[in-house]
Formats: sequence, C-alpha cells, structure tokens
Amino acid sequence: MRRSRRRPLLAVATAALTAAALGLTQLGGVQSAYAATLFSDDFTDGDTAGWSKSGGTWSVVADDSPALHQAKADTDNARLFAGTSTWTDYTVQARVKALTLPADGAVALLARASGSTTYYRLALLPGNQVRLEAVRSGAATTLGTLSRTVATGAWYTLRIEAAGSTVRGWVDGVPVGSGTGSIATGRIGVQTRYATARYDDVTVTSGATTPTTPPTGTPPTTTPTATPTTTPPASPTPTPTGTPPAGDTVVVAKDGSGAYTSVQAAVDAVPAGNTTGRTIVIRPGTYRELVTIPADKPHLTLVGSTGDARDVVITYDNASGTPKPDGGTYGTSGSASVTIDGSDFTARHLTFANSFDEAAHDYSAEQAVAVLTRADRLVFDNVRFLGNQDTLYHNSANSSAIGRAYFRDCYVEGDVDFIFGRGTGVFDRCEIRSLDRGSSTNNGYVTAPSTMIGNPYGFLFTGCTLTTDSAVAQSVHLGRPWHPSGDVNAIGQVVFRDSVLGAHVKDSPWTDMSGFSWRDARFFEYRNSGPGATVTADRPQLTDAQAPAYTAQQYLAGSDGWNPIR
Repeated sequence: MRRSRRRPLLAVATAALTAAALGLTQLGGVQSAYAATLFSDDFTDGDTAGWSKSGGTWSVVADDSPALHQAKADTDNARLFAGTSTWTDYTVQARVKALTLPADGAVALLARASGSTTYYRLALLPGNQVRLEAVRSGAATTLGTLSRTVATGAWYTLRIEAAGSTVRGWVDGVPVGSGTGSIATGRIGVQTRYATARYDDVTVTSGATTPTTPPTGTPPTTTPTATPTTTPPASPTPTPTGTPPAGDTVVVAKDGSGAYTSVQAAVDAVPAGNTTGRTIVIRPGTYRELVTIPADKPHLTLVGSTGDARDVVITYDNASGTPKPDGGTYGTSGSASVTIDGSDFTARHLTFANSFDEAAHDYSAEQAVAVLTRADRLVFDNVRFLGNQDTLYHNSANSSAIGRAYFRDCYVEGDVDFIFGRGTGVFDRCEIRSLDRGSSTNNGYVTAPSTMIGNPYGFLFTGCTLTTDSAVAQSVHLGRPWHPSGDVNAIGQVVFRDSVLGAHVKDSPWTDMSGFSWRDARFFEYRNSGPGATVTADRPQLTDAQAPAYTAQQYLAGSDGWNPIR
C-alpha cells in the first residue's frame, strides 16, 4: 500500500496504536519494530509541499508511479529537506534511483540534518560503491562502505537508522556499516552531487528499526568492506576510479585465521605483471614488518577489516642512520616501513607507522619514514601516518615522472619535514598534526617539497586542520624548499587553502633550507582561517582569479584525466 505524507492525525494515531499492539510492521519487505510514523511521502499528490529546497531543480514526475525528480546535473550539492530540526531517534527509508552518476557524482539519503552542511549521509557512488558518512560543516568522515553494483536506472532501497550516538545504514537490506557521531538531532533529506536522480516512498519512523532479513527477491550480492567489528569482509572495497575492479580477495590475520599471517606474504603471492584488481583485507593487530609493493604488482588494495584505522598498524623502526646487517646505513629511503612502487594502489582504514625511538638512539641521521611512495595514481582513505622526522615521503619513480596521490580523511603526524618529496599530492579534509620537540621557537616544518620545475603541482592541502599535541604558539613552519643534492630544478610547490591553522603556526611560516630561499619556491595560501592564519607580508596569497587553478581536480587530473575525488 502506498503512503501519502499528508496523513490525517487520526490515521497516524491509529497506526501508532496498531504498531504498538502488534509490535511489528512490514516496511519494504523488512520486519521491524516501530513506535510511530513521523512522516511519509509517496508523491501521489504531485508536488513537493512539505519539503524545503537547497539547490537543484526538483519536481514530481511519472515513473511507473509519481516520483520526486532532481534534474540539474551540474549542481554540486542539490538538497531537499523535510521534517523538523528537533527529531532525534528515527529511521528514514526511501527508494532511490540514479539517472546519471558521473565519476564525481553521488545520489544520497540524509538523516539528522542539523544544518545544510551537517548530517549523516548514505550515498550511491560510481565505481559500484555505497558509503555511509558523517558530514560536519561539509567535511565527510566514512563510517562504512559496501562494494555492490550501482547501476543507473535501477531502484535501490536506502535506509538510515539513527539511535542515540549510533548511526547505521543499509541498501536493499544489506548492512553498509555503522559508527558513532555527535549529530544529535535534525531533519531528513535527499541529495545529489553532479547527478540526476529520482526518489520515492520516503518514510520516517520513530525508534530503532534494525532489519532482520533482506527484502524479498533482493538477495545480498556482497558483504560490507568496513564495519566496526573484528570480522573481515567477504568482498573488497572497490579500487579507485580508473583501475580495474577487484578480482580477488585474501585475508591477513596474525592469529592464523586468514590465508596469510603477514602483509608482505600476501603481497608476494600476487603474480608479477598483475592486471586485475586484488584486495588484501587485514584483520586487527600490529604487524611489525617491512612491506614493499613492487612496481610489477599494480592494482592492489589494502583494507583494514574493521573500518577503524587504529585497529590495523603496519610498522617498523629503521632510521636513516640505523646500521645495516651487511654494513652501511639504510638512508632516508631505505628507512621506510612501507614502500609503494606499484601504481593504482589503494589503502583504507589502517595505520602506517615508523616506530623508531629518537630518544633511545643517537644517530647522526634520524630521518625515519613511515611510507615512501614512488608510484602514480594512489589513494589513501582514512589512513593514519605516524612518525617524527620525514614521516611521509611522497615521491615519484624518477625526476621526470609524476607521482600522484589523493589523501582523503587522513591523519599525518610528525615534526621535521614530515610531508616531503617531489610527488603531487592532495590532502583533502585531513588532520595534519605537528608534534612538540620541546622548543619555544622552532618545533619543526610541516612540508619540505622538492617539486621539479616542470611540474606545476606539488602539495595541496584543502579543507584540512593543522593541529599540535603541545607545541607552543608561533613555533611551527608550514614548510621549506628541499633541493636534493643541491638540484636547482627542484622548485618546491605547496598551497594551503580553505584550511584551519592552529596557533602553533608561525606568522612567517615559510623558511629557507640549505642556502635556498623560500621566496624562490612556489608557496601560497588561500582563504585559511584559525589563529595561525594571520596574513602578513611573508605569506603569499593566491588571488581569487588564481585559485581555480589550484584545486584537487587540477592537481590530480594529469594527462589521463584521473579523478579519484569523492
């Protein structure tokens, strides 16, 4: 039976009493317990009364029955809201159909929308992915993902349950994931991003409504790739845009319950010359090992099984000055815990660390790299990078090669030059944490780029937050120009834009290195905020006319049009 949103109060009361008496009702083929129906709309009345618009072109059209239609494909954030801002615990469900879904598109259902940019979102995405997110002030945190066919022109039933601090999501009765958050109240909504879509049968019910079985005739095709449990997924999270779909999945577990007990053993088992996407799911634990992804093993994905990056840690403790068993020392590159030479690599929901103890050693060279990248088209999603000096060495295969990487919702910590190299990297909505070195004037440098002069794009920090554990105010530099072996063609390029800078950032945040002036480098800021974002004569700013050339898409597109951005 189709429901209309304008139900008489008597009908609502009767429905509530009936549900209370029976304890159960049937909604979309899923047996659930309800207290009352708060809102419903099947659009049979032919209008959008009761909804408030925020962007897009919305109307009711015929689609075997009346359905809500969003027709504007070039809108990055078209939303329609309903309900009240005081709603707390409830479940919202809707049938959703993507009509167009480009590489940067999304079609979503929203819950607890406390504002136009703060809500929980369950989205259909290109690349056969469904994702549950917490969005706060426009910055998204992934709570769970599911690898599943997402076809345009097909209906899917999306469902979000918000109960207390817990939010859960399902698609066609299959769990996508869950997590905790601080969004306590808010309306429901529907949303598209650079996509067109239709929605129908929107229903909001009070209380928790955990599905017990998938809808009749809709068997689950996969299992979640990231849920907050210790059970690994049975199928992989999809590889980034432009890479082959995942064709094989293996599990790594320290306790022997997987196919391998070490990450490197799983990598070694991948055949050389691999052309198929392969996923290595890693169960919780600290894996003290050196990991190398060879150049002849592209299209690999490493996924932490729980969705919490803290649960899976890959670490080692070599430093540049650590003696090698066969003589000499490792050097900076050789100190890396993880080395990535294989292109089209993805890492999700895990931690890379270098656990070298500076206080316990007195080496002349104490650079200690957690991750060294020398490949192209890399994606790091909800990944933590831990270390001190030289934590993240983002490089390329050689001085004439471009190595691109997209860091989304990541955490990077360190003190001296802890994001460095000649690679092209976009840090999107990341936390960049400077560790206290105990100085009252100089607690280190966030970046040390060595971008080659022919490459217009080095490091971009967009929508990031720069924090510190305890470094005092005015004691951390944003960066300095690194010229490896005095290479005059290494002209570093860095932009910090639309980011929040803590008080630890110096008013004059750029400084010279090894006799090379920072003023000859390509260092810029744009529309930053926070106590460390004071504009001075020593802080070059992009103009509004220049800013469109320094976006995540511009940095990563290259000659092949790569676009991993979500």
